Amino acid sequence: MRRSLPILRAYEGTDVAERVEYTQHAHLRMTQRNISEAEVEAVLSNPSYSYTDKAGNPVHVGYPAGRRIKVVVAKDSNPPKIITTAD
Repeated sequence: MRRSLPILRAYEGTDVAERVEYTQHAHLRMTQRNISEAEVEAVLSNPSYSYTDKAGNPVHVGYPAGRRIKVVVAKDSNPPKIITTAD
């Protein structure tokens, strides 16, 4: 069962782009799904909801410009490291 997480305050702010890392896999999926870094950062700054996956990674879902974007962040990563994205 997935549990809800509170909105992560650490991702809020205008300098999110400076604090986010992306894996090669994340960049590949973003390219395949036409998801921009700006959309990912918008989700991290203001997710509609969040939960933890089976591996313990935070998953954030948001709707920048009305499009559903899911962002998976490596657990305990600081700065946040994006593992993958989906739409």
